[in-house]
Amino acid sequence: MFKKGALGVVLASTLLYGGAYKIPEQSSDSLGLLASNVAMSFGADAAYFNPANMMFLDPRHNFENTVGWFHTGEVGLNTNDGKSYRSRNFDSLATTFNFVSPEYYENWRFGLALAVPAALGMGWDDPATAFSAHRFKLQVVELNPTVAHRINDQLAVAVGLRAVYSKGRVANDYGALGKRELTGDSIDGGYNAAITYRPIPNLSFAATYRSKVDLTINGDADGKFANPAANYNGYVKVEIPLPAQLVLATAYKHEDLTLLLALERTYWSSFKGYDFNYPDGAYKSNPFFANLMDRPSTRKYRDTNTYRVGVAYDATDKIRLMFGFAHDQDVAKPQETGLELPNTTSRAYSFGINYKISDNCEIALGYVYQDRSSKNVVGVPTGLGTTASGKIDRADVQIVGTSLKYKF
Repeated sequence: MFKKGALGVVLASTLLYGGAYKIPEQSSDSLGLLASNVAMSFGADAAYFNPANMMFLDPRHNFENTVGWFHTGEVGLNTNDGKSYRSRNFDSLATTFNFVSPEYYENWRFGLALAVPAALGMGWDDPATAFSAHRFKLQVVELNPTVAHRINDQLAVAVGLRAVYSKGRVANDYGALGKRELTGDSIDGGYNAAITYRPIPNLSFAATYRSKVDLTINGDADGKFANPAANYNGYVKVEIPLPAQLVLATAYKHEDLTLLLALERTYWSSFKGYDFNYPDGAYKSNPFFANLMDRPSTRKYRDTNTYRVGVAYDATDKIRLMFGFAHDQDVAKPQETGLELPNTTSRAYSFGINYKISDNCEIALGYVYQDRSSKNVVGVPTGLGTTASGKIDRADVQIVGTSLKYKF
C-alpha cells in the first residue's frame, strides 16, 4: 500500500538538502558549528564539506568516525474546524566517517567520506491524518570519494563523485477503504567540486558545489482495497531529481577565535513533481486505482537560502569550544505542504567541544537544536475527496554526535 506521491515527497524533501529536514551536519565539528566549517576545516570532515581544504590539513593520515543520534519531535496539526492531531516522535542512530590521505603524490591528496544526509521518519495514527501519512521512514547513505590539488600555497581545488543509496518505506491507512504500502530503494550518482583561496593564512574564501542527483527509485507496491478490482501487488518506479546546491563561505581567525560564515543556495525550483510508473495491466483502467495509486503529483518548490554562522574558540591548547546558528528558508507554500514531511522555516542553535588527548588523538561532542516554526497548511487530504486546512505547530529536531579523530 502506498500513497501516490508520498514516497516522492519523503525522498525529495529529506534527501540531502530538503527544507527544514536536511541534515548537513555529519561530524561533531559540523554539529558544533552548524555546518559553517566550509572555508576552514579542523579535521578530516573536510573530505565531505570542502575537499579543497584537505590541502591545508595536517600532512599525515587524518581519520574521523562519528556516531550520531537524531530525534524528531512530535508535530501538531490544528485544523480550522477545531480538531487537533499529533504525530509520533522519531529516533534514529547513524554513523559516519571521513578519511584524508597524506600527499602520496606531491600537491595531491585523496579523501573518502561516508555520510548520512537523511535519517528521519514520521507517523500519524488518527484516521484523518493516517489517510495521507500513516508511516514513513527514510534512510540515506552517501559515499563520496574526492581528490584535491594544491595549485599554490594559497589556492587549492577538488572534485569528487557521489554515490547515494536511499531506502524508504511509506504506508497509508484508508480505514474501511483499504491500506497500501511501498518499499523502494535506489543507487544513484553525481559529482561535487570545491575551491579554497587563502590570501593570508588566517583568512579563507571557499565555494563548493554539489550536482543534482537524479534518483531512479525502484520498489514494490502492495495495495488492498474495498474494491478488489483495484488491488495491486507488484513493481513500481519513479524518477525524482534532487536539486543542486552551491555554498559560498568565508572564515577568519584572530588569535584564539575563528569566525565562520556560509551561505547555501539550494535549487529546489528544478523539482516540478513526479509520476509513478507501473507495468501494463487491466488494473490501470480501474478508476479506484487511477485515483488512489496512479495520479501524477505536481509540486512547485522554490530555491532556498540557508545562512550559517559559526564561532570556534581555542580555550586552551587542548580544548576548542564551538557555537553555531543557522536560518533555513521554507521550500514550499502552504498549499504545497503535506503531513508526510511538513517543511517550515527553521532556526538552529548548536554547541560543541573538541578535546585533544594527544598529538594523534582527539575526541569531540556536538549538539544541535532546530526550532521549526509554525505554518499554515491548505488542502491536506483526510479522506477520499475530503481535505482539511489549519496550522502546524512549532516543533523541533535534535541531533547529538560524538567523534573520535586520529592522525597517523
